[in-house]
Amino acid sequence: MIYFDNAATTLPCAVTKVFYNPSSPHALGIQSERALRDARKKVALSLGSSTPEEVIFTSGGTESNNLAILGFTLANHKHGVSLASAPYEHPSILAPSRFAKERGWATEGSNKTTLVSLSHVNHETGDINDINAMSANIKKDNPLAIIHVDGAQGFCKEPLNLHGIDMYSFSGHKCHGAVGVGGLWVKKGIRLVSLQHGGGQEGNLRSGTENVAGIVHMAEAVGALSRDMQANHAHVAKIKSAILCLQDMLPDVCVNNLSCNVSPYILNMSFLGLKGEIIVHALSEKGVYVSMGAACNSRKRAPSTLELMGFSPEIAQSAVRFSFSSRNSLAEAEQACQIVIDTVQQLRKVIRK
Repeated sequence: MIYFDNAATTLPCAVTKVFYNPSSPHALGIQSERALRDARKKVALSLGSSTPEEVIFTSGGTESNNLAILGFTLANHKHGVSLASAPYEHPSILAPSRFAKERGWATEGSNKTTLVSLSHVNHETGDINDINAMSANIKKDNPLAIIHVDGAQGFCKEPLNLHGIDMYSFSGHKCHGAVGVGGLWVKKGIRLVSLQHGGGQEGNLRSGTENVAGIVHMAEAVGALSRDMQANHAHVAKIKSAILCLQDMLPDVCVNNLSCNVSPYILNMSFLGLKGEIIVHALSEKGVYVSMGAACNSRKRAPSTLELMGFSPEIAQSAVRFSFSSRNSLAEAEQACQIVIDTVQQLRKVIRK
């Protein structure tokens, strides 16, 4: 198996065995509470925050984005809230924003209290946003603007500076943690309203017994990735370069990105004349696993993210996303390259007939 769909989910490392309720007063509960506290410190350190209490653990990136957008909107809607984001952001940004606007809790493009949601790394093309420069430009025109960053594809992969950022979302299963855990960093002073109510866990912003095993597991993975970020970046860049050779080995192949500053972890390529879906299924049968883009979009019949970014329908429909991790090898990339060449050539012959 050659797994090049890491932007959808990474393969987890060994699961830790800490699973007692951290709110329980007995010795096992106290043990879990300490493990939770240590995990919060590790994640805060990886984020570059000196205040662990600013880290709120959630069930993943989608919940974190919803808490950031809807939690902020509900906390401030009496004063008027404006929500802004690019039309090609992840569905977990676009959907809660649309939900809030449809109910009259927020508007778009006004001079009211503004929440701007940006992605650290685009989930389809791998384009890296200079979130600090973008934040500075936004706050220059609107000093009261709040900047929320979706860091699902950037956390532990790209250098992070929280200067000028007010909230930052991350997802455990994008960085070798388990599915069902993630978090939201919230700068002190930002007002949010909890979206679920109960025992008041996570600073009363996310009630419910914490997933201690998942959180500790994620913190361990995050710590290792942060420590080795530079080496991992260089390793993955070599893997991406090997796959990029497909441009020279096959005709009518193009790479899809908007800028020169692109993450080595994501490569979006179009094989013109073929449907991306057909290529994905054909490669899957040969043990190479890639995707057509965000898994969260796979069941929706709407303009694709690439089309919203300005790419032609032909390019969008023939696009395939390769996404890598530090666990992939150069040998896998070279093997996958030959399999892709054979597969695309075979499919094109069938279509020409």
